[in-house]
Amino acid sequence: MRPGGPRAPGHRARPPGGLPLPDRDLIARLAVAASADAPDLRPDWPLLCQALAALGIEASTRVWTDPEIGWDEFDLVLANGAWDHIHRSVEFLDWIGRVAASGTTLVNAPDVLRWNLDKRYLAALAGAGVATVPTTWLTPEQHPDVRELRLPPVEFVVKPSVSGGAFQTARYRTADGEAAARAHIRSLLEDGRTVMIQPYQEDVDQHGEASLIFLGGSYSHAITKGPVLRAGVGPQVHLFAQQKIRALEPTGAQQEAARLALTAVGRLLGPNPTTYARVDLVELADGIPAVLELELLDPALFLETQPAAATRFAQVLRNLIP
Repeated sequence: MRPGGPRAPGHRARPPGGLPLPDRDLIARLAVAASADAPDLRPDWPLLCQALAALGIEASTRVWTDPEIGWDEFDLVLANGAWDHIHRSVEFLDWIGRVAASGTTLVNAPDVLRWNLDKRYLAALAGAGVATVPTTWLTPEQHPDVRELRLPPVEFVVKPSVSGGAFQTARYRTADGEAAARAHIRSLLEDGRTVMIQPYQEDVDQHGEASLIFLGGSYSHAITKGPVLRAGVGPQVHLFAQQKIRALEPTGAQQEAARLALTAVGRLLGPNPTTYARVDLVELADGIPAVLELELLDPALFLETQPAAATRFAQVLRNLIP
């Protein structure tokens, strides 16, 4: 227990963004780092909060950019609500260091959060033998002549390597969108951002993305997300995008692809690196499931789509507390 000592039996605090605890001794305090624009997190937050309360854990949200928060007052801090970190990545890296230095357990682990902040982790996964969506990387230091770039045939996606949701991401058709795509690429490079160019996977329009969620290193549940990007719309200016979500029973190939990705993370970052993980997969033209994104920092976990998921996650978090 952090400074302040245990609470008296019967304590029924209602912390910001939290639910009242049952009449039992307080075991620990947990905070989820949230953004100022979304302090109440996703719709599944009340489910997790209630499951934690049943284990005697007082859970609440705290805006990670608030300088008045004493992170050492908590036994456990979850980073996965800090969705606006993409706009303040340097500040976020400093925040990771400060929470880690406070002695509070941060999940996912600091090294995992730092590694996952930039989508260039996809290159590391590919180098480790994981099937990923083919990606061309352009850095500001390269000073590429955007006019001479060879773009993928038919359709492709342009986005910055530090991004979330569909922010600053756009889908283009090679036939009529090259000029707009080159302007987008140039704008990102001039802003000091690394650019990703990926061929658009047509299977997404028909079947969506498969997202497999792992809690405590074990598979928990999966969902499918409908397509978000439409050709000709241009870069998205909002972090959040509306998607059709439904529960999914993943194929054996999808489960194997997800496990291979997480195994590779273990080789790269050390054993048992993740408390929570979401592996987003799309099917390539040859039918192979490939990693589009591996979300270890701030993924939506869609606990509301699987009745037991919130309880499982609460128990995983409880096991991290001495």
